[in-house]
Amino acid sequence: MKLHVQRLQDAFRRMVVDTGECWAPDPPGDYLTSQVQACSAATDAQTRRDSLVEIMTIALCLANQYGCVLQHALTGASRSADLADAVATATDPNPPADLSDRLRHTAQEVVRAVAYYRSDVPPGREPDITGLHAVLPELILLACAGFDSADDLADRLTARLGRAKRPAEDVGVEFDPSCADSVRLIRPVQEQTYCPFAQKSFLWGPPAYDRTLSFAQNMDAAVPWVRRFVRVLDGDVLDGFVFAFPTDVFGESIDDLGRLFRSFVDHLIRTLTSAAPAGLDVATVTDPKWYLVLEGEECFVSVFAPCYPHDHSRYLHGVQGWMLFMLQPEKAILRQLTVADYGARSTAIRERFRDAFQEYQLADREIDRFLLPMRAGDPPVRWYEAPTDIP
Repeated sequence: MKLHVQRLQDAFRRMVVDTGECWAPDPPGDYLTSQVQACSAATDAQTRRDSLVEIMTIALCLANQYGCVLQHALTGASRSADLADAVATATDPNPPADLSDRLRHTAQEVVRAVAYYRSDVPPGREPDITGLHAVLPELILLACAGFDSADDLADRLTARLGRAKRPAEDVGVEFDPSCADSVRLIRPVQEQTYCPFAQKSFLWGPPAYDRTLSFAQNMDAAVPWVRRFVRVLDGDVLDGFVFAFPTDVFGESIDDLGRLFRSFVDHLIRTLTSAAPAGLDVATVTDPKWYLVLEGEECFVSVFAPCYPHDHSRYLHGVQGWMLFMLQPEKAILRQLTVADYGARSTAIRERFRDAFQEYQLADREIDRFLLPMRAGDPPVRWYEAPTDIP
């Protein structure tokens, strides 16, 4: 039986969407450590392989949460994407003690990375962290090497998927930013936009907008997840962070959009920069040399809203009732467009939109590229001059 790693990732993604985290209520690092310890202490093959399946489950779920495309990592390292090739009969058998030691060492690297991502350490302060995309594939291959039959491994993984259940109500399941409502809402845009990188982008989002709370309270609830997003960029490959704001609260005209976006950027500047605790300063942001820098990471913001018509590049492709703001870190953009070819390729992307009858023009200043006017060629929207009176 083939055990293609991408299909396994998809299967465990569906499991998490349906039933919640596999490690609740423990943090993922603690749960992984306990399973590695159980594997090392097991006195029979049955118990040891039960723990190995659980280690694989944790690794696959973490890969989904943190945007690790395991197939690319394996094939990029000249390894097979079919995990059946990693069982002991297909490779040199690992002595149990050696396998346990290697599992423990690799799991420790995973635990260190997850602990950093979930910490309050400022981004860029942990240079020795190995990204999950580099260590999770090795952890999975080591777990596979503890089996001598691909069919046995497949049967156990199938059973693990089948017995997953949603945790009891008194068991807290931590919010998963990769499954945020905003990520679901922007999916039609990802699938239908003419940006060639959108479909493969891996996105996070904050907890769903709570209408019983103020705008500021909702933003405060989102900020810790933005901070974690920026920390993950140190070692892994997330592409964007999407906010969703309901139009029944904020309206949906271009003026409503500008007013909301002004408050949005102001809040981010006040809470995620040290240089401007007083918030957005019009003279500063309208300087042609200004860029939005959050937690030390230069970011772009793409604004999608229902007020934009079907022939607009920020059209929402049928999504109604929401305005979507997507933070895109420069680090993620430069993974796709290097400095050397940035100008030529960005021009080619705009030409794709033009050829699809969704022309847009590149404004001279960064501040005018976030929230676009209703029609290409219209004067920039001066959203930064809107009042900040949203409660």
